[in-house]
Amino acid sequence: MNIAICDDNPKMIGQIETLLLSFFEDDPNQFSYEAFLSGESLVDHLTKEESVFQLYLLDVEMKSLDGFEVARFIRERDQQAIIIFITSHVEWMPEAFEVNAFHYLIKPVDEVKVKQVLMKALEQFSLRKMILQFTIKKKVYTVYLGQVEYFESMKRKMVLHLKNGKEYEYYGTMKEVIDKVSPQLFTQVHHSYVINMDYVQMKSGETIVMRSGREIAITKKFNQSFQRAYRNYVLKRTKG
Repeated sequence: MNIAICDDNPKMIGQIETLLLSFFEDDPNQFSYEAFLSGESLVDHLTKEESVFQLYLLDVEMKSLDGFEVARFIRERDQQAIIIFITSHVEWMPEAFEVNAFHYLIKPVDEVKVKQVLMKALEQFSLRKMILQFTIKKKVYTVYLGQVEYFESMKRKMVLHLKNGKEYEYYGTMKEVIDKVSPQLFTQVHHSYVINMDYVQMKSGETIVMRSGREIAITKKFNQSFQRAYRNYVLKRTKG
């Protein structure tokens, strides 16, 4: 896991670095990190470099370019990155939902709390790295489930819709999909649709709007199970 730390306080960066090293001490090769002393320096790095971070630890109250602005820039490029805010003002956190933040940490950061949040982030990252294999014209394809926005059933075929807009059509059943995917990340909302909750923007009436702008119908039969699954999805990330 590649991690970016962004805070304009060198002391805070040092504290986060120490906590990361402690958290990954049993397997230090499991992560790498880079530190940035301003929102501008992180944005500049992301603009110029090809390196990809899976996890961002962003201070909210930075001068000039604050954490929310940096997060919005990240989301324009990466809908899947895990964003954790660090802040002294819990009352600002509702704005975090706009950029689908994973969690937040309150200053002064608590070691136990940091490790709890990092554990949840690692679990989420592992879920996204699970793979799906399918065959099209005798050729085997492999995709990460975290890249799948939703599955669509069409007669005897499944259509795989990826977050980048690509689609794959292969022979398969909805039952096979449901048996394969994790209920912590995916839920069925219609006899023809299974969605990735990472990409849900909002629910409006009988429609679920995905972050790509795609609209998915939700039927009465699955409405209650969706509400329960999405509530558990949110609580798993924020509880503790």
